[in-house]
Amino acid sequence: MNTVIERLESDPDYLKSHWSLPREDARFLYLLARIGGFRRMLEVGTSVGYSTLHLAQAASAQNAHVTTIDASAERQAQALSHLREAGLDGWVNLLHGDALTVLKSLQAESQTFDLMFIDARKSEYLAYMEMAEQLLGPGGVLLADNTRSHRKQMANFIEAINASPGWETSDLETPNGFVLARKREARLSE
Repeated sequence: MNTVIERLESDPDYLKSHWSLPREDARFLYLLARIGGFRRMLEVGTSVGYSTLHLAQAASAQNAHVTTIDASAERQAQALSHLREAGLDGWVNLLHGDALTVLKSLQAESQTFDLMFIDARKSEYLAYMEMAEQLLGPGGVLLADNTRSHRKQMANFIEAINASPGWETSDLETPNGFVLARKREARLSE
């Protein structure tokens, strides 16, 4: 593991105060990115870059790229500092702004991604899912955080994605909880 990640993990109070993933969830994110071999990854909710470091580490190993969005310029500056210190900043594009606005811009530019990781405003997860339908290519993967720790706040999202014919889903019982979803590939009508 990267020394910057290890240093951040040695201060769990710092990570918790900045809404970062638990260590086990961050390792799962890294492994998912590596196993999936994703080339274009999108993160909604950078915070101080702990999860971004995991995605960037995977990206550096497979010549991929991470785009990450956060509304806080201060937290993104901290994330960029961590990425630079780790030597991973070249694998990441940090976008500052309201997530829904930035995602609409990405849609307007017809950008597509292989993996979308969501760890942002819980009240907006349903909108993020709807945008993911355009931003992810066929077979693209959506990973949504906090589906266990904030289950009541996210009930509408969890119900919608699990009921949608456009997604194959699984609820994962990690410390925060994840919904892991794969966008179904379009079927040609016979």
